[in-house]
Parts: sequence; C-alpha cells; structure tokens
Amino acid sequence: MRFWIKYLYLLIIITPTSILSQNSLDSTSFEIDNFHHDRYIMLQAPTDEAYSYFENIGKYFLSRSDTVNYLNSVVHISDIEYRKGKFNNAFELLWEVMPMANNISNKMPLLEIHQMLGILYGVYNKENEALFHLKEGLIIANKYAKIDKKYKERLTACYLDVAVQYFTMHDYNSALKYLDTCYKSDNSGNRLYFVDGVYGQVYIKLKEYNKAKKKLYGVLEYLEKNGNGFQASVAYYLGELKSAINEPDSAFVYYNKSLNAIDSLQTQTKMKPLVLEKIAKLYAKENKHKKAFNYIQKSKAWSDSLFNIQSQQNKNLFEIKNKYKDDIQKKEEQIATQTKLLELNNKAKFRLWLLIIFLLLLASIVYITFRLKVKIKKIAFEKKINDDKNKAILNVKNKELTANALQIIEKEQFTKELLEELKTKSPVTYKSLHNKHKQNNKRIWEDFHLRFTQINKNFYDQLLMDYPDLTPTDLKHCALVKLNFDSKEMSHLLGISINSVHMARSRIRKKLGLNRDDNLNIFLNKIV
Repeated sequence: MRFWIKYLYLLIIITPTSILSQNSLDSTSFEIDNFHHDRYIMLQAPTDEAYSYFENIGKYFLSRSDTVNYLNSVVHISDIEYRKGKFNNAFELLWEVMPMANNISNKMPLLEIHQMLGILYGVYNKENEALFHLKEGLIIANKYAKIDKKYKERLTACYLDVAVQYFTMHDYNSALKYLDTCYKSDNSGNRLYFVDGVYGQVYIKLKEYNKAKKKLYGVLEYLEKNGNGFQASVAYYLGELKSAINEPDSAFVYYNKSLNAIDSLQTQTKMKPLVLEKIAKLYAKENKHKKAFNYIQKSKAWSDSLFNIQSQQNKNLFEIKNKYKDDIQKKEEQIATQTKLLELNNKAKFRLWLLIIFLLLLASIVYITFRLKVKIKKIAFEKKINDDKNKAILNVKNKELTANALQIIEKEQFTKELLEELKTKSPVTYKSLHNKHKQNNKRIWEDFHLRFTQINKNFYDQLLMDYPDLTPTDLKHCALVKLNFDSKEMSHLLGISINSVHMARSRIRKKLGLNRDDNLNIFLNKIV
C-alpha cells in the first residue's frame, strides 16, 4: 500500500485544468511564453511524448542559461522516470541538479526536488529520509509564503505530502495534525477534496467510521468527474468502510469501482491483488465459494506478476551520486591553472627559470601523488559502495521473497479454509479443486526455493564450503531461518510438524558446532 500513496504529490499539483485534445502540445515546437501553463498539461500526456517534450525544452532553457526553467524540466523528467518504474534514473537526475538548485535565489525548483526525493525514498521504504526531504520542502514553502504567492499556493500541498508520509508510517496522530494544518494554510474557502480523501483513510485506520464517512462524502464523485487516479484508493477505502460497518453490497460496489479505476486509468496497479482478495473474502462470507476461489486465484496471479516486474525493475538499488566528484574536478582545474601560470613565466631570468622548473617538478610530484591518493581512495570508496549496494540489493530481494512467501502462506490458508467448506457441501468440486491446489502448491514452493537459491547462491556455497556435512534438507532449513521465518511458518512451508522443525534446528546447530547460548539466526545472517 506504500507505493500508491506516493502518487498524492502528483495528484495535488497536477489536478486537470483541461482535457488534452488532438491539438495538444507538439513536443518538437516550444511555446516558451506558455511553459508554466503547458508543463502541467504535458504531464497528463503519454509518458514518451511528455519525456521528449521536457528533454528538448530543457536543452533549450539550458542553452539560454534559464536555470529555473531548466530545473523545472529536469524535475518533470525525473517524475516521468519514477512513473515508469525507473527509480535509479529518477534519483540520478535530481542529485545531479541539486547543487545548481541550491545556488540560485529562486527556491521553487529546490522545493520540488525535495518533494520528489521524498516520494522516491518512500518507494524503498526509507521512511526517515522520505520524511526529511518532504519537511525540507515544507520549510522552504513556509519561509517564502509571506513574500511570494507561488510559495503560498504550494504550502497546502507540502503539508499534505508530510501528512501522507506519516500515514504510510502508521503515525496517524501526526498525519491528522498535518491534515488540519492543510485547511489552516488554505484561505480559499473551498473544499480540499484530496485532503478529505486522506482524512477518510486515516479515520478508517483508526476505526472512527462516522468521521471517515463524513470526510469521504462526495470525494469519489469529484475524482471520477476529473478522471483523477486517486479515485482507485478512495474507492478501495470506501469498500473497507462499508465492509467494516457490515454493508457488503456497498462494499462490493466500491471494491469494483477501485478495480475499474486501476484498469481504466492504468494507475496504482500494486493495489489490484489486495482489492481482488477483499472481493474474494466477501464472496466467501456469502458462501459463494467458487467465485471466492476464482478471485483468490486472480489475486495470486497478479501478486506473482507484480513480484516479477518489481524484481526486474529494481535489480539495481539506487545509490546517491558521489559528492566528491565536484571537489576532485575543482582541484584538477586549480592544478591546471597553476601549471599555465608557471608556463607564462618561462621568459623570466635564469634564477626564475630554475625556480619555475623546481616548482613545476614539485607541482608534478604533488599532482601525481595527489592523483594516486585520489585514485586509491576512489577505488576503495567504489568498492565499499558496491559492497553496500550488493548487500542492500540482497536485503531488498530477500524482503520481497519473504513478503511473497508470507502472502502465499496467508492465501494458501484461506484456500484451505475454502476447500474445507467445499468438502462437505460439494465433494465432487472439492476433489477436483483439491488436486489442482495440491499440484499448484508443490509448484509454488519449488519456485520459491529456486528464487531463494538464485538470490542467495553465495550463502549456499559458503555454508557447504565451511560445513560439507549439511544435507539439502538442512540447507533448506538454514534458508528459512535466514529469512527470519518462525517455527510455525517453517512447519507450514515444509509440510512438517513444529516438533520436527525443532529437531531439525537442533541437528543443524550440532553440525555447525554452536553452543547452547549461540543464536542460530544471528550466526546464519552473518553469512552473505
């Protein structure tokens, strides 16, 4: 659920002002005077068209030394890369222009960079970093709001960004505090539909359903009228509300509205497995087990698809660009300048010639020594970065693998409950579905083990090198312990009793030569 909430920033600042027609902007012809208006229209265009537009117009602004509009173009390109799932590219673009944004008096581009960085850090669940950048944007908006109308107009959106981040961090009291401030900072007197939409979601989490119902009233209709993608999540939470107050028919309607919005607007696709699962549970409560089973299967298929897509997209975890590059370049330029100055004095007297030669030799030695030191430091730094990056990638992949496995366990348990219901009510159907489930379950766990082996090949190799007596079954137990599964989950995954799990762990501890006080989890987690 973390991924969709990060779209709110875009939804706030890019509320449609008009519908793109066949006469929409041509990305190859720039209407420079209209850029501040046209750029928000172009953000609603297809991503390839929008990317081409901002790339070309950004080059134009850079050639004219129009730093502010150049930075605006880069931020929009970063946003497009983010929407396409190319998070590394989005990060690199922002960090490359951050020094430029810091060095100009107009701080609006810097504000937008901080907001975008907050969204991107949220993708990787780096909550503190995300909150830091969103608050940096809020500080800028607050600082200049009294003297510049543009900052005042952005202030409410900045408060909402922070509220949304607190919502994702499950700090609902802080989220409500910032949502209240949204209305205090806005002097228009108009209803803030996006703010009310988040209010409603917070109150649902707090189980204050009457307040949630009041806040969400009319929000979905407004979003549907404007074709805004936020409607997918609002409809989902309305379904949650109706389900909580025992109105299943209405819950069906809103869950289906959420599905339709996800499919038709191609937005918040990560929500789809969850919505399908909610519909399956409603069907199960109505004893429509066949439909429930079908929706569970759809949910699983979507979950597997999203897992594969995300793993492919996020093979390389983002890394902040090396800040030392600018310092090295400046020092190299200083050395080059000094060398030129020395060369200009070649016509001086003999003693001056000797002095110049001496200085040149000394400068050359210092330069070579400096370059060697820099090169050694750079190699060491890059090695550390690569090591940290590989560890981070492995950690992310294992977290994804664990989350996927836990989701499978939950869905398998739910499927078993459905099959038990069918066992008495429809034995023929039960037998058919049970066999299919059994075959499918075996394939699922084989795929799970294959994924772990592919991700953690070094882990297996190191274990076998140090402890060759470990059997394939022992290795499987070690893998699950490394992923922090408890005995009950391991029992469920391996199809054995909890007592058997304990006996296996005891056998492994002996083979690894661990004492009674040694922690098996800590020992295995040290092996990468």
